[in-house]
Amino acid sequence: MKKYLMLFLMLGCAYGAQATDFDGKYLSLSGELLFRFKGDSLYIDIAQSQRNISAFKLVQNTKSKQTTTFNAFESFLENGQVTYREVLIRMTKEKGKTYLLEYSGKDKDREYHSNESYHVKLVE
Repeated sequence: MKKYLMLFLMLGCAYGAQATDFDGKYLSLSGELLFRFKGDSLYIDIAQSQRNISAFKLVQNTKSKQTTTFNAFESFLENGQVTYREVLIRMTKEKGKTYLLEYSGKDKDREYHSNESYHVKLVE
């Protein structure tokens, strides 16, 4: 019985690990940022140079026809020590392959919380 319970729990965790069905590259309509969803991760790059800005591990919170929300976790170095932060990311479907990506939480390079939004379009 314990084996079946463990198997059930492991399958549930495996389903949760595949947090997103947004796999692909999304370019902000301003052309500045590239958002790459891959499995349960989100990578944010500068579009021109492909230089990485942030990398998040995604855990899906809610999902509806139009909107999906994620708790997003990132680790980074601050004063030589590994630091972690959690932010909320929301993807809302607009027209066609266009989405509104909203980000809220504490930035790693600022002392305050920010709320940012980007209109993004699937490019791949």
